[in-house]
Amino acid sequence: MSPLKTRLLTVWKRYDRHINLGGLALGFIFDLWLAKRPDSISDNILLVVYLLAAGSVIVLLNMRARRRQRERVHPTEPLLLLLILQFCFGGLANNLLILYGKSGTLGGSLLFVGLLAAFALGNEFLKGTYEQLRFNVGIYYFLLLTYCVIAVPTFVLHAIGTRVFLASAGVSVVWIGIFLYILFFLTFRKREKRHMVEVSIIVGCILCVFSGMYFLNVIPPVPLSLKQIGVYHTLTRVDGNFTGTYEKPAWYVFWRDTSSSFTYTAEEKAYCFSAVFAPGSLATPVVHDWQKYNAATAKWETSSTYSFAINGGRTEGYRGWSEKVLTPGAWRCDVETITGQLIGRISFSAMEGATSNLSTTSL
Repeated sequence: MSPLKTRLLTVWKRYDRHINLGGLALGFIFDLWLAKRPDSISDNILLVVYLLAAGSVIVLLNMRARRRQRERVHPTEPLLLLLILQFCFGGLANNLLILYGKSGTLGGSLLFVGLLAAFALGNEFLKGTYEQLRFNVGIYYFLLLTYCVIAVPTFVLHAIGTRVFLASAGVSVVWIGIFLYILFFLTFRKREKRHMVEVSIIVGCILCVFSGMYFLNVIPPVPLSLKQIGVYHTLTRVDGNFTGTYEKPAWYVFWRDTSSSFTYTAEEKAYCFSAVFAPGSLATPVVHDWQKYNAATAKWETSSTYSFAINGGRTEGYRGWSEKVLTPGAWRCDVETITGQLIGRISFSAMEGATSNLSTTSL
């Protein structure tokens, strides 16, 4: 072994955890400026390349490990392959984190925070050949499934809903089935079929858990995403352009378009305005669900709902609105899919009175 390779191996063994996390971070940083919208052709080509590259590296890593075992050679760390795998995983996770996070719900972000924790734990504790195989295939399928849930409704079915989700899951199962056949055909002997069974069980568990979170409305309704939402005193539309009057939030509340308090006069209406992005060619109904908090039962109760169709393709989102006569108390307007998945929400406190501190804006 050359002196340079020996030095590289020494550095790798000393700083392997840092290098692995560095590969993940590099993949994240590389894609920060690339992730734009779920129907971006360039983004999706990159994601498919990541999936193909990561799958190929997993196969090569296990072929290499099996060859070393047969030849009874002391294994050396495949530095380049491991870095490529971590880079692809990091790029995939970052791109999907951005796309899921744009839904305006916390669920998608929490999923990927947990995923990053799994990366760190896996790299630290799963050092054996088969342990690392199960870990890598599990992460690979998780990323594959999250991608299919975006890609199938965006490019194939141009719709969202339960049947579309099941179709997306089916595509992921076919992909992972082909991958596992190639992996075990090239790397394992017949008497080691139990490893195939073990990995298949892991894949099945991930699919079941992910599906359960979908039906519990934990997973955001990708590829839809909320671009804008606010509660306004007046809303007018002239030649396709909306203008609204509203109460400004405090200067430091930069994440809201309108104030968290709404002061109204008798019989004055409140208008919830939202802009929801959908990929081109996708048309679906969305719902404005006006809810008031019941202090006696400590629950949010639906006061009224309004449904309207949106069409995809507009970068700023398809604009829609609904109106409501309020009573004093805590209110919120949820923007949901027709099946009740939360796209985003605006919460505020309503009180009767007079206000002259209104601003006007174009929407």
